[in-house]
Amino acid sequence: MKKALSLVMLAVMVLAASHVAMAQPAHLQPGSVLVFPLYDSSPGAGTVVCVTNLNDSTIYCDETDYREGDIFVHYQYIDGETWNEFDRYEYLTPGDTLCVLADLHNPEQDKGFLVVSAVDPSDLDRLVDFDYLIGSTIVVQSGLNFLWSYTPYSFRGIGDSADACDLDSPDADNGDDDGAIDWDGNEYDVFPRELFIDSFFQETAAFTNQLTLMTTAGRDYEAEIRYLFWNNIEEKFSRSDRITCWWQGALSEISAIVANLGGDDNELGQGVIETGWASITGDRIIDGAGNPVLMDDDSTQAIAPLLGVFAQFITASDFAAGHALHYRGTVDGIEFLGGDLDPQTSLP
Repeated sequence: MKKALSLVMLAVMVLAASHVAMAQPAHLQPGSVLVFPLYDSSPGAGTVVCVTNLNDSTIYCDETDYREGDIFVHYQYIDGETWNEFDRYEYLTPGDTLCVLADLHNPEQDKGFLVVSAVDPSDLDRLVDFDYLIGSTIVVQSGLNFLWSYTPYSFRGIGDSADACDLDSPDADNGDDDGAIDWDGNEYDVFPRELFIDSFFQETAAFTNQLTLMTTAGRDYEAEIRYLFWNNIEEKFSRSDRITCWWQGALSEISAIVANLGGDDNELGQGVIETGWASITGDRIIDGAGNPVLMDDDSTQAIAPLLGVFAQFITASDFAAGHALHYRGTVDGIEFLGGDLDPQTSLP
């Protein structure tokens, strides 16, 4: 009896672990959708976007006239100011990799965020579960002078097809079949609940920084954001703000405290350098009339989905370092509809 109970408990734990694994985006793991919170094609800047197909199978599929490792990827560049969308499709052969300069690949927009999703080679309107995509981004100056890089957020498709020649469609098979990416735990992994800047240097004449945040709430809505800034002696300071679609700026534009942390300036042994960290949480979504957006039940407030990257710079030099933000927790029910998103998410 005890042995049987143990086996049951083990099965429950395995199932629970597998559910958690699909709960939020993967870090440095392949997925079916890659989200790049930042591309920058403004004058003097540039971004190299790389996507690699890990599926190197060349087995031919009679029903599709493609090989198992063949895939098309849909690039959706979303302008950070206007929410205008620029689309491209690229064909990746088995084991293929493709790097593009964003300003050449997308000549219409300066900066914003990018979503790359796997679609059916036989039907480019059909999203597919193809968890073989990985990628990276390098932010450069003119002339390919590399500055810093980050890896995208990787969202896995939810499907269980045993036939590699007949890929599941998370949207059609497990979702609402509307042609859009739903980050709701039914079609794809869900968005994280909280974002974190694990550490930053106090802003001084020597150190500057740049935070980039994106939201899928759409241009017709404002996303409320709550910030908590901590210094290195465990004191915290709260701030709140709103963004539409996409925002980029220094931490000091959010709170002046990052230029005067008031902590231990000798922690690094230099006597002048202080560090802090921050948490970033999406709060309410506000419509054009100034009202909180509600869920379909008309009683639960929707909350803002967020992703982001953070970079730090040594002033008057070419040195820079950056990364995608850390995260934890989940936000359910997020749908991406390009230029006109109807936010559908609730507090966990």
